[in-house]
Amino acid sequence: MNDLTRYRLCAGFHAPASAKLLYCYLLDMAGGRHNSAVISIKNLAKSVGLSRSATSRNLNRLRRLDIIGIVPRYSEDGGRLSNQYTLK
Repeated sequence: MNDLTRYRLCAGFHAPASAKLLYCYLLDMAGGRHNSAVISIKNLAKSVGLSRSATSRNLNRLRRLDIIGIVPRYSEDGGRLSNQYTLK
């Protein structure tokens, strides 16, 4: 997907600019890998320059708008791993 297509896609969302920024970053991260990216909220927040709470709030906003899917991941011993974000 080229930049112009990505910008037009993000412009159509009824969401704050920070949510659009997160979506575009996840879109870049996903590349061609089944439209999904695996990253922690902490690293995602640091990469885009938002706080962890703002990042979490905007990810949940994108999920409620059915723009992304959030899949929690766990290790074999039950510990939490980074979420998997699926772009729709």
